[in-house]
Amino acid sequence: MRTTKTVLPFSRNYIFITIAVLITLYGLFWARTHDQRVYSIGVLVVLIPFLEIRNQERVMQLFFIFFACIQLSSIALFDRLPYQLLISSQPFWTAVKKGIPIAFIVCVLAHLFSWRKINLFKLYGIQFPIMILACIWYIRMLLIMANCQHIPNAKAVRIPAIVIQKCPPCCDIHELWFSFKHEGQEQTAAINVNPRLHEQTNEGDTLLLQMHPGVYGWPWYHKDIKRRYR
Repeated sequence: MRTTKTVLPFSRNYIFITIAVLITLYGLFWARTHDQRVYSIGVLVVLIPFLEIRNQERVMQLFFIFFACIQLSSIALFDRLPYQLLISSQPFWTAVKKGIPIAFIVCVLAHLFSWRKINLFKLYGIQFPIMILACIWYIRMLLIMANCQHIPNAKAVRIPAIVIQKCPPCCDIHELWFSFKHEGQEQTAAINVNPRLHEQTNEGDTLLLQMHPGVYGWPWYHKDIKRRYR
C-alpha cells in the first residue's frame, strides 16, 4: 500500500512570514546601527512580489502579518533617527521617480523566479502597485538618511519663520507650528522646542530657524533642537 505525502498549502508564504518576523525582531532589538535597520526593511520590501496571493482567508491574514512587520520596523526606525527634515515632503517625488522602475524590476525577477506558478494578473495588477508604494516609502527613508549628513564647512540655513500656533505642552513635548518661505513657496512645520522658548513665545512672533543645509539641499535639524533653541 502506497503512502502519499501531504504538502502543506502556502508553504512559500509561511517561510517568508517566518523570515519577516525574524528580520523585524532583528531590526527592533539586535541591530546596532540605523543602516542595519534600514537594510533589514529593504529585505522585507524585496520579498513582497514573491508572496503568493490567493483568496483564502488564512493567506490574507499572513499578508497582514507581513505588512505589519514592515510598518512596525519603519515606525521604530523613524522614531530612533536623531534627525528630521524641516519639510518632510521634499524627498517624495525623487522617491517616486526611483521607486517605480525598481518595483518593476523586482516584480520581473519574481516572475522569472516562479514563472510556471505565477499569476500574472495578481503579480502586476495587485503586487506591483503595492510594491511601488513600498519602494517609494523605502527609498524616501534612504534619501532622508543620505541627506541628513554633515557637510564640512557648509553654512547653516537661516530661515525666518512666524509662529502660527502654540500647542499646549504635553509631557516632554513643547511644540510650535511655524510658517515660512522656502525656495519661493509657503511651508508649515511643527518643531519641538525648548520649554523656556515655548513659554516665552507667542503666536505671531518671528523666530530665526537655523538648519543644516543637507546633501540634497533639504534643510534638516537634530531632534535635540529643543535643547539648543533657548
